[in-house]
Amino acid sequence: MGWIFGYGSLIWRPGFPVVRRHKAVAHGWERRFWQASPDHRGVPEAPGRVVTLVEAARAACWGVAFETPAEHWQQTIAVLDEREKNGYDALLVELELSTGERVEAMTYIAGPSNPSFIGPA
Repeated sequence: MGWIFGYGSLIWRPGFPVVRRHKAVAHGWERRFWQASPDHRGVPEAPGRVVTLVEAARAACWGVAFETPAEHWQQTIAVLDEREKNGYDALLVELELSTGERVEAMTYIAGPSNPSFIGPA
């Protein structure tokens, strides 16, 4: 089994099989609407802003950790790779679950080196 961390639209609409879900926090990250989206929240002529994570030493980003069954892991990653295709890269982050348990989870972050990163308004 593997963990996926959702901090944006995945929270409400994961789109993959889930065994368990917990509120979770990723320390050292903050949520920012610094990514342009020509498909999910806009069109190519007028992209909308969508959320990504940026590193910040004293920050904490709350979201949901989803545990997916091992037999669905590859399919889950394929679905997420397609969904998060516009400049997002998969990254492992450490989470603290609401239970106090610490887990490593896959999440998707659109960093400043991608062409759709637009930074602060």
